[in-house]
Amino acid sequence: MSAALSVSKLPCILLVEDSRTSCAIVSRHLRDKYEVVRAADGLDAWNMLSADADQTIELVVTDIEMPRLNGHELLARIRASQLTRLKNLPVIVMTTTDGTADREAAFENGASDFVGKPLEPLELQARVRLHQRLAMTVRELEASRELLREQASTDPLTQLKNRRAFGDIGRRYFALAKRHRHDLALVMLDIDHFKEINDTYGHPAGDRVLVNIARTLTRSTRAGDTPARLGGEEFAVLLPNTDRAGAALLAERIRLAVERDPFELSSRSVQVTTSIGVASFGGDAPASLDQLIEFADKRLYQAKQGGRNRTVA
Repeated sequence: MSAALSVSKLPCILLVEDSRTSCAIVSRHLRDKYEVVRAADGLDAWNMLSADADQTIELVVTDIEMPRLNGHELLARIRASQLTRLKNLPVIVMTTTDGTADREAAFENGASDFVGKPLEPLELQARVRLHQRLAMTVRELEASRELLREQASTDPLTQLKNRRAFGDIGRRYFALAKRHRHDLALVMLDIDHFKEINDTYGHPAGDRVLVNIARTLTRSTRAGDTPARLGGEEFAVLLPNTDRAGAALLAERIRLAVERDPFELSSRSVQVTTSIGVASFGGDAPASLDQLIEFADKRLYQAKQGGRNRTVA
């Protein structure tokens, strides 16, 4: 039993109890199947939970009467948290057998369950086991949902956002730019003579080129930018808080990075180049994201018509 979180294969339970005697009793009933860590009161518990970014703590068992922050106040903080990992954390409240008012208050604050004092070991173990397993199932389901959401928005080859996700993100950024008059820029990129690469060296070679372009985009952009593969050999980068000049500089940096990185295809060194079009919210005054894309796409076409391997902004 420790106030510090340790590495353990056992599920971790946070016991919030100011009485060392009560803490020893609870721990004795649970320690065979759980790692029990102790907080002396609600404030210590809250600090430990807030610092538990890795979700080591899977369940909380808390007393009611404690100094600084009592059990009701701790429970209210947990349920009011903006962090899903805390808001959904199962909390079992320990109450006395005649503590009807405490049970009602804890229920109102979102308690998962109750155990009475003096503790009945089998009841405590059963309730802890039930809620720890239920919480684990909920976490696994949420992880599966998150994976499915990510897969639905990700291009499987390049791992960039796909066209649908790019549109969803782009519309949100466009609405913000329009509302607050922020800069927003768009870079559209197309691989020159990509069909010839596929026809000459095969589709696996073409896939390698696409993956490498995606890596170049990821390395060249900021964390808040959104690079995406729109389909085939066409890519785009959405640049919040960036004007046309800044977007043009980025586009040239990308173009040069691709040009200077030849591929070894079928024992031959092959230079790959790109054509790029740039548009911006402030410079072009588009009425919608679709129109911003249209402006960038027209300049991409101009880059193609002008001889390829160039940026038109």
